[in-house]
Amino acid sequence: MALTADAGVAPGTHSTAPNQENGMTPRTPLDHLREKLWLKMLPDSIEVPTGPGGSPVITKPIAQATVDDVAFAAEALFRQSVALHRKADALRQIHDLARRAGAVGTVNATAAAARIVDSAE
Repeated sequence: MALTADAGVAPGTHSTAPNQENGMTPRTPLDHLREKLWLKMLPDSIEVPTGPGGSPVITKPIAQATVDDVAFAAEALFRQSVALHRKADALRQIHDLARRAGAVGTVNATAAAARIVDSAE
């Protein structure tokens, strides 16, 4: 099923007039994508970087976002996810080193991990 803009309505939007055939209000393109492509996680709005280094950002409804807006927002989220992955990996390494040192429970993790690193030198 192809999505087309309603006559007299801006591209990327849909009229909210009831459908003459079935009396139902037509779904928006966003609703259609969420349903048909399993994009239920698609946010209602995105943060679009507007300057060098990713800031400042503007918040824009996804239904009004351009292709570039989506690309810039996705890239910013990807960079954030990489940074989070690196932090999680560093924490996992500290935990594993501390456990190898015999640390459990309330023992200071970084002190225990440092002992393992020092003993390996």
